[in-house]
Amino acid sequence: MLTAAPHARGFSTIGLRNDDALGTPPTRPREVSANNGNGHHNDYTLGTPMTRPREFVANNGNKFTVWPMSVDTRECNDVVHHNISIPPAVQVILDSPPVQRLVNLRQLGSTYNAYPCATHTRKEHSLGVMELAGKVGELIQEKQPALEVTDKDILCLRIAGLCHDLGHGPYSHVFETFLRAARKNEEEHPEQYKDRNARFKEDHGVDMPPLPVKYEHERTSLMMIDAALASVGLEIDWTKPDEPLRQIGNGTDREKFGVVGQENEYDPFTSRDWIFIKECVMGSPLDEPDAPSPQRTFFGRPPDKEFLYDIVSNRHNGLDVDKIDYYDRDSLAAFGSKTTSLQIFLRDARVARGMCPNPSNCFKCKRNPSDPGLHAMICYPKKHVSSAMGFFAQRMKNHEVIYTHKKTKAAELQMVDLLVEADKHYCMLFLTQAGDRFAFPVPSRFDGFAYHRLPISRAWMYPRLFLRMDDTISSIIEDKALENPSSHLDRLRQLLNDWRSHKIYKRVGEVEMGTIGGDEFWKMSEDEMKVELLNQHERYSGEPARYNSKDSKLMMLHPEDFIVEKRELHYGSKEKNPVSQMRFLEKNEQMNVNNPIDKLPIAKEVENLPMNTPRDFVRRTVRVFCRSHEKFEMLTHVFQDWYHQKNDMMEAGPNCAFEVFPFAEMDGDQMQQDSQPITQDEQNSCQKRKNSDDSESSVTLGTARKRLIL
Repeated sequence: MLTAAPHARGFSTIGLRNDDALGTPPTRPREVSANNGNGHHNDYTLGTPMTRPREFVANNGNKFTVWPMSVDTRECNDVVHHNISIPPAVQVILDSPPVQRLVNLRQLGSTYNAYPCATHTRKEHSLGVMELAGKVGELIQEKQPALEVTDKDILCLRIAGLCHDLGHGPYSHVFETFLRAARKNEEEHPEQYKDRNARFKEDHGVDMPPLPVKYEHERTSLMMIDAALASVGLEIDWTKPDEPLRQIGNGTDREKFGVVGQENEYDPFTSRDWIFIKECVMGSPLDEPDAPSPQRTFFGRPPDKEFLYDIVSNRHNGLDVDKIDYYDRDSLAAFGSKTTSLQIFLRDARVARGMCPNPSNCFKCKRNPSDPGLHAMICYPKKHVSSAMGFFAQRMKNHEVIYTHKKTKAAELQMVDLLVEADKHYCMLFLTQAGDRFAFPVPSRFDGFAYHRLPISRAWMYPRLFLRMDDTISSIIEDKALENPSSHLDRLRQLLNDWRSHKIYKRVGEVEMGTIGGDEFWKMSEDEMKVELLNQHERYSGEPARYNSKDSKLMMLHPEDFIVEKRELHYGSKEKNPVSQMRFLEKNEQMNVNNPIDKLPIAKEVENLPMNTPRDFVRRTVRVFCRSHEKFEMLTHVFQDWYHQKNDMMEAGPNCAFEVFPFAEMDGDQMQQDSQPITQDEQNSCQKRKNSDDSESSVTLGTARKRLIL
């Protein structure tokens, strides 16, 4: 029995009680009993007809209190798109906990260390993608009515745009780097996790769940979409795809959740609609556990509407509203201005037929890649070929100077180290709120989930825990570390102090692959490159035995003192020209875009590339970052020697071998020369280089003195 009708935006209701009615007599609610026509009596409270709750009786006999969603459209301001409209159904999902979590996720992770204004959130970006997805859908609906794009199609595209990034973890892409590092560390150093795993098995009776070889945040986004639906009492039903969503709890009325007509009538979402939304986010057919079995083709919409899947996540060439928004938004935050040329892709997008550009990877064409088929896809007039190249050039620029900026990457690597260190300790496990009556609902596929605690690296496995994984994670870890006085947490505390003090790792140097061996060198792993640097250190500083003496004043270089990173920058399609993946319409064909789907014109790959086409589409570099500020100068010397030796070997040819003599084999003059103390001028020069950010590009400086004596 209810006391009052809550607002009608579809939240799960927790803790409703039969308390005394509140308010003065004119505002006091009363009970109304009605028959819903199916033999079930519904209890109502006073309110307008659009906001009255009703009692829903499920097939299993469970009773839920459900409300219709609002019929009013909200609006909000945005720094990129100025004004954003939020339809009622989008409001329901926007107000759900999984989407509200995005408020505490920075879009660019640790980039604010390099660009202080780059602090915009994933929620801002998701709202922007939602707006652009709706605009493109409305454009096609208006310009090509024969394609029969419906209002529900557009609403689904908007929700897909809003939910496409729900699977990002703390510090966005940093979390994915952390998971790869955690998996590697668990494989190489299982002894570091012995205590944690033993206590976990003692508490849960099972081993720690393993980490996957590859983590995809898109799959976690699908899980969080299910969690968003569960938070409003709804769930996808694969057994009845063309009926309204399954009602599993209190919240939004499944029959009044969808498109609102001009007369305020409802066209409710079906399970097929939400499968379509998840397919738009994934960019491919669904697999288990998001489908009862792996799907071989799209399920949410028929083949004649496959072009809708290109709008949020374009599987053909990567030009979609997601990238259009974040290129503009990130450029505005970092540089103070956005890219004005991107708007033409929203204004002139058209649907046409085009030959599959990636038959070997296409789920429809890969069975016969030598004979690719035609797809209904988003195409553009041929006059926009140059603008398309500019779009992908913007991608290259953003990745080079924003997303992989030397300070951005250094801060990212430091946060990864902090998370990996925290992940080793049992005291850092987080509660999954099993049995907590105040916890948010979860999808029914998690009903048998038995883990009461999980480490940070497994947080993405359970929606309730992942809800608390955002950029506040460092503060939570710090609180847990302060509560536990164990000396095992000393390194973690030091990392936390360094992060608080902005003592970020420093880049030692960077090498272009075209200068020291190209493809052969690139095939080496980061660990193999690290071994080469360590060997170079031993060669140029003397016999390793010299380090064993307690009286030695030489500084030692250890593998854990530095990080080798292979960076690959490209225009969006690796070695391929991304514009060649697009399809363009000739001017005389553009008048035929109003034809039905089977008579649409055929857009073609451009033959004459624009003048701004680059010669190479991939840039590969190797960068070295130093964890220890005390060893930065020494590592700079080692890196320069390693770089120059690589250069000398390449110039001398593959048959030339270099022999480096240890100190014990040098004559007296050489030993005396290398034993001289560093002069005051040299010391001042070293100090100047320490204080200059430009000095980190050490390969551009003159040869450093080959000394390590302090």
